[in-house]
Amino acid sequence: MFKRKDLHKELCVLQIDKKVLNLSQVVITDGNASSSYVRFYSVAEGLRVLDKELVFAKYWNQEDPIEKFRHTSIKCAEVLVLDKLPKDFIIGAYVSCEESKSKLYDIMEEIEPDFPITINPDLFFQ
Repeated sequence: MFKRKDLHKELCVLQIDKKVLNLSQVVITDGNASSSYVRFYSVAEGLRVLDKELVFAKYWNQEDPIEKFRHTSIKCAEVLVLDKLPKDFIIGAYVSCEESKSKLYDIMEEIEPDFPITINPDLFFQ
């Protein structure tokens, strides 16, 4: 997301129901799935081994370069769903600003008029 921070007005982050973890063929990673250093876990093991404080930390910049790499990597932990995610698991969206909220509302108005849209500039490095 940091690399796309200048595009924040054009982006949203979907909020996914935690019940997705009960689906079959779901895995958890300890970093970005495309990384050479990532590990893949079953849901139960992934929830056990991930350091939730690091995953959800507001800041990950560290003086020690190894710690910085570790913090940066774990911030990219993912829940992966094979093939596709049923739309019922999408329970809302986050945007960076009022302008983005208005744009997304206009898109969603006819599809799902009560779709929750929350402004959270921190997610978009704003």
